[in-house]
Amino acid sequence: MTHLITVNHDGTATLTVDFSDEGVGLQGKTHVTGGEAEALAYLPVFERDLRRNYAHLFPTPDPDPDEPAEEEMDE
Repeated sequence: MTHLITVNHDGTATLTVDFSDEGVGLQGKTHVTGGEAEALAYLPVFERDLRRNYAHLFPTPDPDPDEPAEEEMDE
């Protein structure tokens, strides 16, 4: 994921994220009150929300062969 922060003249910052470096065609943009520091603080929250809300766009990781399957853990 890449991000860009643009500080606006109205006391807000525009936060833009792009997941194309991960092979996912998803971009997001939001505005936050404050400047670069506030936008950077909000970045992890915005990223998590986009990944959760658009989970169907992200590839699922291959299971780890050393990790027991869920069925095996219940036994």
